[in-house]
Amino acid sequence: MRLSATRLALGSGLLALIAAASPARADFTAPDLQIAVPAELSGSGASVGVLWRDGVHMAIDDVNAKGGVLGHKLVATDYDTQTNPSVSRAVIQKALDGHPYAVLGPVYSGSVKVDEELTKAAHITEIMGGEAGDLTTLGDAYVFRTGLGQAQTIPPVVEYMAHDLKAKRIAMIWVNDDYGKGGRDAFLADAKKAGLNVVADLSSEVGQVNFQADVLRLRASHPDAVFIYLHEEEAARFLKGARQMGVAVPMVGGTTVIDSQTMKLAGSAANGVVGFSGLATGAPMPAVQNFVQRFQAEFHVHPDHNAIKGYMAVWMVKAATEKMGKPDATGLAAALHGLMIEPASQPGILLPMHVLANGDVDNGGFMVVVKDGQQHIIRIMKPSM
Repeated sequence: MRLSATRLALGSGLLALIAAASPARADFTAPDLQIAVPAELSGSGASVGVLWRDGVHMAIDDVNAKGGVLGHKLVATDYDTQTNPSVSRAVIQKALDGHPYAVLGPVYSGSVKVDEELTKAAHITEIMGGEAGDLTTLGDAYVFRTGLGQAQTIPPVVEYMAHDLKAKRIAMIWVNDDYGKGGRDAFLADAKKAGLNVVADLSSEVGQVNFQADVLRLRASHPDAVFIYLHEEEAARFLKGARQMGVAVPMVGGTTVIDSQTMKLAGSAANGVVGFSGLATGAPMPAVQNFVQRFQAEFHVHPDHNAIKGYMAVWMVKAATEKMGKPDATGLAAALHGLMIEPASQPGILLPMHVLANGDVDNGGFMVVVKDGQQHIIRIMKPSM
């Protein structure tokens, strides 16, 4: 096990000690830069939150092995959000009391939505894994993605269904939280523009186990294709249920439906599913495949897009700090806005990245089909830099 990053998990036992956040005033003449890592380490989102955390730690170890950031060593402290927005807000407050240089996480959009007002008030950069479209439309100059948001991932899915599948009647199932609601709204808007008729609009709950009733309603709508916008574990359960009940029409979704965790849990039920991802582990690129191999060797599990996003978040911090020429927590966000990051200068940026003015990023993307538990790229979209 690597020891260069401090791995301390803080959970609900500390909640009674948490006070309101105050603006950070860290002494960056000190040798270490403190990185707070709030993530879903328990609860329904643990399967992805742990991968995010491990990606962050792997990057910190890599950066420190190369001399750190302008001679400063990165040190991470983990915080368990328990996949609960109220707990997430509490641990973010605790993290900010420690005056971190940056906050990396969490993954779930609902947690980010309640967190970001705290990091904004403290003038601390938060690079998160949430994909809900509105996270970067709230006027917060301190929040950033490290992967694509729904405004970028939904249109390619709609285009695939309309032009590749020639589908007309779409059944959709989505998870009833901030992530799912954002995906539903974005899909409905783009589907209308594309002339798709949504014949079934089905919501489900986080952690839902049985999808029999949903599948029955879906089948009764006689769709040409199904749009799936669920978290990884729920997506796997839905796919299993749908296959067992004879749903044979094409199934298409966002990043989660082709995630390594979904494929592992769904088994053969995931075969043939198509999805769009900005950071596909199956991408035929040496840097991505090297990351996958190294991550598997380190953590004995196949990474997913969340692991890549966590890994690249650290390198975003490094690139912005080097642009400034010195560590400056309050200036970090301004240095990130508009930044072009290339793998040649920052090897942990696995794909060329443009940080947009609103905190979104542009790094292209991949249309993926699942075959025998593996991602196979069927289309590569280049970034619009």
